[in-house]
Amino acid sequence: MDAKRFFVHVRSQPRAIALVPSHALSDPNGTFISIRANNGSNDDTSGNVRIELSIEKVAQTLRHYSPLEIDSIYGCAGILDYQGDTYIFLITRCQYLCKLGDLNPHKDPKPIFRVLQVMVLSLTDSIFDSPAYRRMPGGMYDEAPQGELDMYGISNPCSQMAHFLENGAFFFSSMFDITRTAQSLRLHTVAADDAHIFDPDTKFQWNNNMLQVFSDYRMHMCGTAARREFDAAGYVISLIQGSVESFYFTQNMGGPDHMHVNVACYLISRSSSMRSGMRFLTRGVDDEGGVANEVETEVILTTSKLTMSHVQVRGSVPVFWTQEGLQLGSHRVRITRSAKATLPATKRHFADLLDRYKRVNAVNLLKQHSASNDYGRIEAADPAMITNGAGSSEADLGKFYRVMVESMQLPQALISYTAFDYNTEVKGGHYDRVSNLVQQLAPLLESYKYFLVDNDSDVVLSFQHGAQRTNCIDCLDRTNLVQSVLSRGVIGEFMNKTNILPRQTMDAVIDGLAGMWSANGNAISRLYTGTGALRSDVTTSGKSGWAGFFSDASKSLSRLMQNNFQDKGKQNVIDTLLGSGDSGALCRPVVLYDPYEHIIAPQLERELQRIGRKDTIQVMLCTYNLHGCPYRGEPLGTWLAMPRDVRPDFIAIGFQEVVNLDVQSVIAADTANRRVWEQVLTVDINKQYRKSFGNRADGEYALVSSEQLVGVALLFFAHDSALPRIHNVQMVKCKTGLAGMAGNKGCVAMHMMFDDTSICIVSAHLAAGTTNVNERNSDFNTIRSGTRFRRGRHIDDHDFTFWLGDLNYRVNLPNDQARVLVAQNQLRSLLMYDQLRLQMAGGKVFEGYSEADIGFAPTYKYDAGTSNYDTSEKMRVPSWTDRIMYRGSRVRVLAYYRDEVCFSDHKPVMAMMQFDVMSIDKTQKRQIIRKLYSSLHESDAVAAGSESGKPRTAVQKLIDMDFQSGSEATAGVQTPSTSSALSLSSFNLPEPSSDMHVWWDVSKADGQGSGLRPTHNALPVNPFASRVSAINFMNSLPGTMTSAPNMQNSRKESQPLNIFDDPFADPFADDADDIPWKPMVPS
Repeated sequence: MDAKRFFVHVRSQPRAIALVPSHALSDPNGTFISIRANNGSNDDTSGNVRIELSIEKVAQTLRHYSPLEIDSIYGCAGILDYQGDTYIFLITRCQYLCKLGDLNPHKDPKPIFRVLQVMVLSLTDSIFDSPAYRRMPGGMYDEAPQGELDMYGISNPCSQMAHFLENGAFFFSSMFDITRTAQSLRLHTVAADDAHIFDPDTKFQWNNNMLQVFSDYRMHMCGTAARREFDAAGYVISLIQGSVESFYFTQNMGGPDHMHVNVACYLISRSSSMRSGMRFLTRGVDDEGGVANEVETEVILTTSKLTMSHVQVRGSVPVFWTQEGLQLGSHRVRITRSAKATLPATKRHFADLLDRYKRVNAVNLLKQHSASNDYGRIEAADPAMITNGAGSSEADLGKFYRVMVESMQLPQALISYTAFDYNTEVKGGHYDRVSNLVQQLAPLLESYKYFLVDNDSDVVLSFQHGAQRTNCIDCLDRTNLVQSVLSRGVIGEFMNKTNILPRQTMDAVIDGLAGMWSANGNAISRLYTGTGALRSDVTTSGKSGWAGFFSDASKSLSRLMQNNFQDKGKQNVIDTLLGSGDSGALCRPVVLYDPYEHIIAPQLERELQRIGRKDTIQVMLCTYNLHGCPYRGEPLGTWLAMPRDVRPDFIAIGFQEVVNLDVQSVIAADTANRRVWEQVLTVDINKQYRKSFGNRADGEYALVSSEQLVGVALLFFAHDSALPRIHNVQMVKCKTGLAGMAGNKGCVAMHMMFDDTSICIVSAHLAAGTTNVNERNSDFNTIRSGTRFRRGRHIDDHDFTFWLGDLNYRVNLPNDQARVLVAQNQLRSLLMYDQLRLQMAGGKVFEGYSEADIGFAPTYKYDAGTSNYDTSEKMRVPSWTDRIMYRGSRVRVLAYYRDEVCFSDHKPVMAMMQFDVMSIDKTQKRQIIRKLYSSLHESDAVAAGSESGKPRTAVQKLIDMDFQSGSEATAGVQTPSTSSALSLSSFNLPEPSSDMHVWWDVSKADGQGSGLRPTHNALPVNPFASRVSAINFMNSLPGTMTSAPNMQNSRKESQPLNIFDDPFADPFADDADDIPWKPMVPS
């Protein structure tokens, strides 16, 4: 069975790529999709790449395209911007694997294919169009250097990404939504009330980041009918990453009728795209609840009468933890976030599981402590504050996990926890003891059931009401074996109860399942570690021998090498494809070119303001240059004291020179000082909180995240009550020292969402030196433009942005004059010479930012550890180098001050601020967006745009909207209707001009030479129509004697050149408009 096929055509000016369905070339009404990067808007200063998509008629516009020298393709895997260019990924080769529902005579088969080869073309350059510049198949991504060169020395920047997609672990189907389980697909189809519209599960649609443009197009630019046609065409391919295995068995039952029993078994594993990555680089949970190596595995058993599906899930321990790759012996782990700061992310993870599977049992296979019943309070079980560098054991991680599950305080009927010390239980090769776990889980497995459908009546007989979530340290070898045993137990129990298969067939099915689970374990292990699974022989046969021992030893050594020397490159490729990690520095956001945007945006903003819930939050911000001084137990005094009536929801502290900025620190930054400050400040912040609020103190502050770039560090703390509202936390670094090569200067920037409000905090250290103003300006602009978060988000692409730092701007006065003004407290006079304010006034830095009034003395430079201004030989001028800047709507500064703590040559600067954040119900938001766009598409059902009933184009709709609403176009979306007397549609205008089409250049098939449809309101004929040439125009003038050529007598007589004709075309060729269109038949 073959997948849907497309031919690739290209247009040179303006460049566009067309995907033409193979059947459309022989269909007079055939359509294709045109894709181009629209970079022509000068009004777009966001740095986004805008993609223009359009569905066009083969008969009308395909003549402007040329076929690419390539075999037909299977669809588009997505669009990605990388290193300044925009690329489209096309699947050029695939392998047919199996057909779901093969034994069900009442359903169409659902074929599944494996991706074998991917071609990458530029949307802006034709360099990779020629076959000579295309990469030959067969290479693997781990063998190809970055930007490999072909025989002509041309480098394709996306070669590694193409190789990764060709690793044999990506699958697709153009006939059904492969991202959903059988039960999920059934429920979603019923809810959508349309089986022909695909709505992939973005968690398991691995290329959802690359397909976002197409998703927005089908939801915003297409009505229901157009969306159905778009999905049916299959232009885009939803990829899953994981494993697809199948097993068919036929048994002759004998007898006079020679009855046969047919059974098909499938195993589909879908890897989550939320936190995908390599083994030692991606561990634990993120703020959105995604966990590393999260895989949903579905086993489907099909006979001619019944179809049964059972789902399990695996995933890393859902707490914040890391693990070093290069360790000998026992691998120690490090828990990086406190229990209270971890709990919101753990809740989000299990909330997603409960939403999908209704009930969850967490099966933990990690090593257990001997005193497993003594878990104590949540604080006592929190190993995040370990400072000796030894880290935590596997048992500590398991203990912490259980505490998190219990801390969610959910009914056991929803979430239960089962601990099974796998290594201890099977020690000595007693793998049969895993059956003890199956017996322990038997009541849950029976109550969770499975999804079951009667094939004849298509009636659902049973739904699965829960899933087993299994984990070990890597969620690979131990997890796969246990999941295999559980799956075979459920399938075996189902076959015994229903008696649908003879005993011999049942045994064959169980054996086939074991083989599929073994192959599945190898596939998932290769994705996460680079090698196959360990103990795969145990998964298949239940025993292990010397061959398995030596095989596991070889795999372990290979894992060690790959994890420490190759995983970083693979992780970068994954982050780039998913738009996660630090990929934003190389990838601009790719968004849809939406002609409705200027109409929809203001209405959407008003609606969101109406349904949103506003809340006022308080924040404390601090910047402090530590002068490289480590903490030695000095009293912190009132440094972090809080006013009695203001409790900050979060506290951000930016450090500069947290270590000495010597050569050794620049080469390899030491994080020991930062780790000490994390503990010291956690204790002191909570101490100040209890001191200020006394009995009113409720809850505590916890360290949420911290990061360091040589001497620059950013520490972020949040109160218990704010933790559930903070998510999507990301910290990135940007170097500015030595032209961006060294980290002695630069920033640590943080992105987060507080409810649905985006906030950015930047801890920066700019160039030093009194006269180096331009260098400081340059550092600021480098950080502002060069710092990017996920999906290419910039610092200024946030609702609120705060800069904390030693910005190093000085005072332009002699030292003696400045000190006199400080001594006389004439700060306003001194501020007139402040370099930062002068540069801001000139529009050179911090445009759009504000700073509160400064009422404190300059914070630099002091004799270290004193309150005396610099008495050294340099006698530096007292200056306000330490500043806090802010940007956002209605930020209210409650206090802007400094503290007198003395163990540096700077003084810390603090700010207490207040602003409003917004919380918006995402379901309501989606409904509003759909409603706004639907109002534009309702007119598709009206024949106002064309007497032939063709759907009106976006431009026609916008013309009608503007014409009806007049100057109040943004006051509301006006739906065109046939009763509107003032609609421009009543003029029955032709389709508007585009890049390759003018409104008067239409076919004569309508019988109208001018191209206008017959109407009483028709506009005058275009005087520059293609029939009017210079010579013809001269003939119409009095006294002009130019005669028309006699084409009947001779074809050699010269014809007047049409001013719109191709000057290199055959002058005697018939006009293209006179040639009837004939369907093209693909060879």
